[in-house]
Amino acid sequence: MMSGSYLLESAKSMALTLQLMQGTPGMDGGAAMGQDRPAAVCEQRAETAAAGASAEKGAQTPVWPADQARGEISRQSLLDFYDQLALLRSDPLINGLLVNGEFKLAAPEDAHVFAYERSLSGRRFLIVSNWSKEPLDFALGRDFVEGKVRVTVYPEIVLTEKMRLRPYEAFAVLV
Repeated sequence: MMSGSYLLESAKSMALTLQLMQGTPGMDGGAAMGQDRPAAVCEQRAETAAAGASAEKGAQTPVWPADQARGEISRQSLLDFYDQLALLRSDPLINGLLVNGEFKLAAPEDAHVFAYERSLSGRRFLIVSNWSKEPLDFALGRDFVEGKVRVTVYPEIVLTEKMRLRPYEAFAVLV
């Protein structure tokens, strides 16, 4: 177990930002050794969880929960988030935007908010990351307010034109 203020959020924020950077041709989430890579990873995680749960004799909660009262996180919670990112990368539309989409910084004036957009064939994918432990203001384009959030660090998010990003908040939205 790891502990620390915003440790999980900062790890997820960096993972989201880096995993959704430009892809390379052939990195389409396709087959690896004859299996669909994201599905195989998820199956492996599920098997590991099932084995751990049966070893705990009737445990009703997962064996890797974050002990948020002490600020601890488990390695498994990060792996689960990576699984979510891998599944997102395997989406042909998202992958196409990341591999071939035009890159544009969305907040170049802010040293603590790393935001960028990928656009291709009329579709746009925006990734926003607050790389600070302080809440920060962010102006979200009106068209992205109506977009679909595809992944987020915090479980609840409300898109508005004038957002107050929480510490290490990161999300990706598709229009």
